[in-house]
Amino acid sequence: MLNVSDARFPTRLTWLLFALVILLIGLTLRQNLKQIESLYLSDTLNSAIHLQDQFQRTDTFLEAMRSQAEERLRSDPQSALTRQLYSYIQQLPDQGLVLDKLPADLPAGLAGNLTGEGPLPPPGSEREARFHLALSLSPLLATASQRLGEEIAWVYFTGVDNFIYLYPWIPSSQFRFSRSIYEKHYWQDALMSPNPTQDTILSRPYEDFAGLGTMVTMSQPLYKDGSLVGMISMDILLSRLQLQLDRLTPALGQYLLLNQYHQVLASSTKEPRIPQDLAPTVQYQWREGALQLTLAVPDTPLLLVHSVTLLPLAWTLAYQSAPTLLAILFLLLAALSNLRSHRLNQRLNYLSCHDALTGAFNRHYLVLLEQTGSLARLRPGMLMFDADHFKRVNDNFGHAVGDIVLIRLVQICQQQLGPSDRLVRWGGEEFLLLIGHSDVSRLGELAEQIRIAVADHDWATIEPELAVTISLGYYPHEESIQLHEAVRRADMALYQAKANGRNRSERWLGDAS
Repeated sequence: MLNVSDARFPTRLTWLLFALVILLIGLTLRQNLKQIESLYLSDTLNSAIHLQDQFQRTDTFLEAMRSQAEERLRSDPQSALTRQLYSYIQQLPDQGLVLDKLPADLPAGLAGNLTGEGPLPPPGSEREARFHLALSLSPLLATASQRLGEEIAWVYFTGVDNFIYLYPWIPSSQFRFSRSIYEKHYWQDALMSPNPTQDTILSRPYEDFAGLGTMVTMSQPLYKDGSLVGMISMDILLSRLQLQLDRLTPALGQYLLLNQYHQVLASSTKEPRIPQDLAPTVQYQWREGALQLTLAVPDTPLLLVHSVTLLPLAWTLAYQSAPTLLAILFLLLAALSNLRSHRLNQRLNYLSCHDALTGAFNRHYLVLLEQTGSLARLRPGMLMFDADHFKRVNDNFGHAVGDIVLIRLVQICQQQLGPSDRLVRWGGEEFLLLIGHSDVSRLGELAEQIRIAVADHDWATIEPELAVTISLGYYPHEESIQLHEAVRRADMALYQAKANGRNRSERWLGDAS
């Protein structure tokens, strides 16, 4: 037992207090470091998810264009559109072939510019067929550019026999085909890889031919009978990629986005330092004097690296742990935590009420409408529909196409709805429409309007042989009928529409006796 009168007791107590303080400081620093790692990990993972989504969106369009091009190669690439565009190709002196003038009756933004070496190919030749093949991609090129306009700069088809079809259209005075294209990395990378799995090829960075800046190219080579026919490509400006990552990645430290060759695509510093150890990690680790996280972006050849060196990290920890700022720091952390929780709650609320694939409302949203009394004020009629023979779509074209069909169905349907109408994904390919303040006449008209819009939609832009129709059943609003019963009756009407041949709408007329 310690003797209080012992002169050594204050010294021992001081050392004990020092030890306790050091222990508390160590625990505080350790806890703060874990919090910093957790926050940065979350931000970096979100950045990786964003990059993965962007890569997959671009890859989906490339795959769609390659699939259509392969289908054209197996049949006849010529069509009314390609013959119309082909007739406007001009051979200019010392400039080769250009498509500087487009047909006046062509929809705006449909076509790009085809430039290449002359002369025009002989009728029936392989080169003429490849010209028509490139021109046949016009609708998909336009769709890709519209849907990915903020992410890509150019989308184009480069043929092996000295021509390129570039979208969006620019005059040949600003850009035209040059054989130097075949010397660029994206083309050489494709030649070095036979691409037997038809995976997308990501190029090294290079300067844009049209002068937009440094970019990378995502490409899918197109083969016929084992021989390269051409390349379908999309260009991503590194400056746009930089802006996107600036909004997503942590403010402290250095981040790097690297390709499969460990070349820098985007960086938070003008003179980035590439770490020697780039093995992917799931948590932050001390590497080369820095706290480093290396993420392999899923389903892409990209690496996202975030690192914080010791000095700024130490200053950050000291600032957060300073005794004089402890109270303020706690209040600040509480406020930040509250805001973060608020944002998280908002995001969770959105996710809890919306279908992740299509963006339509889900069943939970319907429950909330009923619980809050909004459903009663809406006085909705019920309209249920689903896609006819949807299993055949998945079986014949794949689940990726099936997902695109569901997304397109929601887009078509939402174009027909009013401000008081609600679209709910009921399950699978089945959807429920709540049509506010509607009578039976309005329900019948809307059902037919949606059915015709779906039947008349150009589904071949997704897959050449794809056709989709829907069947619908509806039941008007009645005050005495509960929600679940109204939904059941609309569902029974839907089954009746399917029993009567599909691609039709039916009103519920009562249960069969």
